[in-house]
Amino acid sequence: MSISTGTQTPVRHTAEQLVQDSMTLISLPAAFTRLQEVMAADDSSMKDVADVVSLDPALAARLLRIANSAYYGLPSQVETITRAVNILGTRQIHDLALATSVAQAFEGLPNELMDMSTFWYRSVMSGFLARELARVCGMREIESLFVRGLLLDIGHLILYSRFPEECRQALAQSGDDLLGFYRLERELIGCDANELGTQLMRSWKLPQSFVDSFAWLQHPEEGQTNARQAAVLHLAAWITHGLNTDLLMEQIFEKIAAPAWGLTGLSRQQVVQVSDTVSGEMIEAMYRIFAVNE
Repeated sequence: MSISTGTQTPVRHTAEQLVQDSMTLISLPAAFTRLQEVMAADDSSMKDVADVVSLDPALAARLLRIANSAYYGLPSQVETITRAVNILGTRQIHDLALATSVAQAFEGLPNELMDMSTFWYRSVMSGFLARELARVCGMREIESLFVRGLLLDIGHLILYSRFPEECRQALAQSGDDLLGFYRLERELIGCDANELGTQLMRSWKLPQSFVDSFAWLQHPEEGQTNARQAAVLHLAAWITHGLNTDLLMEQIFEKIAAPAWGLTGLSRQQVVQVSDTVSGEMIEAMYRIFAVNE
């Protein structure tokens, strides 16, 4: 006869399983899926791109708000999607449409551990840090890195909703250690928010650069063609987490993976300067675009 110990082995959940189970709740708007198709077509035009975006009023409205925000500082008002596409270009429109589509997809998702305003504020901070760190590195596609930084923590919206008690325990036990937070999520749930975000990028058929940035976030040195981009995002994620757990910059630096410094070529002084120059006013203005329901 077996004797019960009173403990239960936690059910293990894979990132693939959780994304598959959640896709009906967090599928991207049809307009964004169509936008991906149009941009992949050889014969598509700027007008085609603008027409697709215009089909989704919420998506179109958010894009216009971004185009008219201090983020771009354009000299005149952008009143149409067609003009926004022509000014910003199709690649930036794709990335910004992705960001706004994700915000739209997660609206209304129940969340016990973090209100959406707080989540998007921190996400925008991470995006701005990634963008400015990439600029100092002399990297291209800094706007794409802004969007990747913005979406870095998107997996937590699913985990916080599905497993609030496990995430609360992981938060309490890990404190200011982001790598420890991910490790505890894997122990308690079966996967961490970073793995979940990577799987979301795959499921949404996003560019390989997005998938790689997420896949190598915790250990950027293991990446290949996109290792440097992953390193920039590693810095942005660890700085954002550290600042939100009240660490000093020197304490944050000790938690950053050593290879991230070599891959980016950034000095600690440069990172401090970037962190100091990321405008609180600009973060506040941009976060409202994502946090406020249309």
